[in-house]
Amino acid sequence: MLFPDDSNFSKPSAGSTFERLTVPYTYRSECFHFVKKDFSKQFAFIYASRLEEMLKLLEDSVQKKWGSEMPIRRLADLREDCPQKCVIIGTLFKHQELKPSILREISEENQLAPQPARTHYTADSDILILEDALQRIKLVGKIDVHSIVTGVVCAVMGYEESDGRFFVEDHIFYQGGPQEELKPLQSSPLVVLMSGLNQTSANDFSPSLELLQQWVFGNLEGLVEGHDWEAASIVRIIIAGNSVKASAKPKNHLHSKVTTETDALLGAIKSVDSLIHNLAQSVPVDLMPGEFDPANHMLPQQAMHHCLFPRSVQFSSFKGVTNPYAFELADRYVIGTSGQNVLDVMRYSKVESPLEALKATLRWSHLIPTAPDTLPCYPYYQKDPFIVGECPHVYFAGNVGKFMTEMWTGANGQRTRLVCVPSFSESQSIAVLNLRTLECRKICFKMDGFEGGEE
Repeated sequence: MLFPDDSNFSKPSAGSTFERLTVPYTYRSECFHFVKKDFSKQFAFIYASRLEEMLKLLEDSVQKKWGSEMPIRRLADLREDCPQKCVIIGTLFKHQELKPSILREISEENQLAPQPARTHYTADSDILILEDALQRIKLVGKIDVHSIVTGVVCAVMGYEESDGRFFVEDHIFYQGGPQEELKPLQSSPLVVLMSGLNQTSANDFSPSLELLQQWVFGNLEGLVEGHDWEAASIVRIIIAGNSVKASAKPKNHLHSKVTTETDALLGAIKSVDSLIHNLAQSVPVDLMPGEFDPANHMLPQQAMHHCLFPRSVQFSSFKGVTNPYAFELADRYVIGTSGQNVLDVMRYSKVESPLEALKATLRWSHLIPTAPDTLPCYPYYQKDPFIVGECPHVYFAGNVGKFMTEMWTGANGQRTRLVCVPSFSESQSIAVLNLRTLECRKICFKMDGFEGGEE
């Protein structure tokens, strides 16, 4: 059994019919929809709106942390000749020599050596700079440049030194915002989180994928005791991106969109359509786009067009959704991404664990802080939709390596279940979340063994 300590599963009597559990569902991703496509705006506007909104949120946190006597000042009000301890709030910019640059990419035209391809761009020479609406200042002191990325809004407490640098004595982030109290549930609904199907051709069904479907349908009676009736409590399946496998090399090493051959792409989409068509007959399925899927590359990614899935779209239980994806299920607020934000944080910092990177984005109260600097995103100019104004109960990211999970506790007592969802094509594994207890387990569908357990 996945959750042996949970007695709230409705186990039917012998010989009776299994009924799929249903719970209330609310779609909350409207903020990630493109109301209109206006690409004429500069990206400076999204930083300005991010700072303006986070400034209001952080002011209360500053007073709780350092008291109302500690002044909050703009950079323009600092005085080198009369340093006074104060708080400044701004957006962090990380100056990195190794960061990819288009100027370096075209350096071959000037007969200079091109920059070698890298997977990480951190160096000991990295510098942290804080910017407000008018000015910027270099930060030194008690703040770790290697654990932070560009785009994070932060409040720092300290004073300006005689050489024009700001010495940081302490700093805080917004840390996720307020959280709704969990309502008790009489049942134990389960959510399946999976990612990285990486289908390559039509009918590309591995035996592990077939086994997954049979488990969802409750057809594995006798193989693993208890798994069949627990499967009746599955209320939703979330496929978190990269359903289609990229087959070509990137256009350049700036992580641009990976091209895929048309014939192979069409065959892979047919394979995904067949899988969802089978699953949607039994349980609601939400399909998120990922980095290599046929959707817009610029975040937030819009739902893949329904014409790509002619068989699945016949079922109301199938829903194409955005990336990031936010929803409420059984009064639990859940938000997740297809993993681009986590992988990008790891590229531009010395955060080595996907779980730590996921935790950092929640602590920073921003889903994708590195956009638009190193991740492409839509040029918003009135509101930044990626700010985490309300702390979720569950926060997940797909396509980030092996399964990892942790219960995160915020500064204000918030509790959030963090889940790193493994790539199914690499590990044949999925994550199963119990919405009543917020426990999370991994199930592996490798053919050399059927195992479920927590890691």
